[in-house]
Amino acid sequence: MQICRLRENHLRDALELVWEVFDEFEAPDYDEMGVKTFQHFIEYHAMRDRLEKNEMKFWGCYQNSYLVGVIALREGQHISLLFVRKRFHHLGIASRLVRVAISDVRASKPAIPQITVNSSPYAVGFYETVGFEAMGPEQKKDGIRFTSMKRSLEL
Repeated sequence: MQICRLRENHLRDALELVWEVFDEFEAPDYDEMGVKTFQHFIEYHAMRDRLEKNEMKFWGCYQNSYLVGVIALREGQHISLLFVRKRFHHLGIASRLVRVAISDVRASKPAIPQITVNSSPYAVGFYETVGFEAMGPEQKKDGIRFTSMKRSLEL
């Protein structure tokens, strides 16, 4: 498996993977408003603009030339998207993607003390296993359920 930074020419594939996994694992826990809010967030043109403005960074994990996982950082320190195809769950891919994001934050913004994520209900347990802790109870905004979490970047 290989992890590499994704550019605009791979963005559609990355967003299709994100939608596929969201639809399978997350959408059942959301109401119609939450699903529409998420669809709006991952809309290609808006995401491409964020990528071009360097507001978002994407990495993909490939098995041969098949994209199996994606992570995106917003504002250089917030995990905005982390999705792995179902048949590749429990192989350490998400953990590897998180390590890549952490390495990028440490290299590009060394003064940043922590990395954050708004975890879906499905992923809270995973984030806890890779060192994140909840900053409060689950919340709901625009139909999206999430738990704000953080992980210290101190060595």
